[in-house]
Amino acid sequence: MNKITFEEYKNSIRIKYEVSKIEEVSGILLNPTPAQLRNLCLMRLDNCLTKTDSSVFRMFFNVKEEEQLRKEIENFDIGKFKPIISFLKEEKDLDNVTRIEVAAILVDFNPRPYNKYLLNGKIIERSIERSIERSILDVTPLVEEKEADLDYFSEEKWVKKVIETKNNDGIKKKIVMILSVFLSLFFMGYTVKSMIFPERECMKWDGDHYEAVDCKNERLGTGNLTSVLVLNEDLLSFKKIEVNTYTIFFKKGKPIVWYGKSFGGKYEYFNQPGLHPETEKTLKPISEYIIKKYINR
Repeated sequence: MNKITFEEYKNSIRIKYEVSKIEEVSGILLNPTPAQLRNLCLMRLDNCLTKTDSSVFRMFFNVKEEEQLRKEIENFDIGKFKPIISFLKEEKDLDNVTRIEVAAILVDFNPRPYNKYLLNGKIIERSIERSIERSILDVTPLVEEKEADLDYFSEEKWVKKVIETKNNDGIKKKIVMILSVFLSLFFMGYTVKSMIFPERECMKWDGDHYEAVDCKNERLGTGNLTSVLVLNEDLLSFKKIEVNTYTIFFKKGKPIVWYGKSFGGKYEYFNQPGLHPETEKTLKPISEYIIKKYINR
């Protein structure tokens, strides 16, 4: 079996990036900037990182165990995200292991990190090896124990049959690999097509919700009040809401309302996590402190 290399892991992350560009709810990965990747890190943090992911973040952001991770991310030098963007876009290669693992977290590639990816590959290899062994056993002829009953020519035929079985199994594995590559290229091609052709659907923030618009009549852009984004159906349910003392802010102890400040400094509230549609800053989950200070007064 071929050893699974770190280069294969990196290539798998890039392929996942091409797919995530059209799957990511926030739309950040479509054309990411350093500031947007910083915001996406905060979103990943809000969605509960695994212990391993948290360790990777602490190494990348240079945060000690006793220090607050969110605060360090918010004050982080966003220029350090540039090599990750170049890596994902295949503009430049990247050898820094920590940055590559951060890229895996941002595009939500699994299995991660590399040691888990490697272990998963070994499990697959063992499964294939067992399949080969079972195939060999399935074609093993019933041979009498008596030496007199052994036939040289039939044994030679049996050996040929075993070799053919191994070859056939190798062909099957090659077919699986080719199909995997084909599917990856298909997803990449679909993404490129969705980026190039103008007939794709778009969406635009309209006061308190995203509304689907015709890309032919709109201009894609970010950083202004009339930004037009690639249509993301998950974001069509994203809305700005009015809250008061009777609003239900928590369900089973978890926040169901998020907030952020507008350009004018006014607190605004939304029904799900994400980025503020105007300032593009990461929304924060509601807290008892915010409720008491700005709502129940």
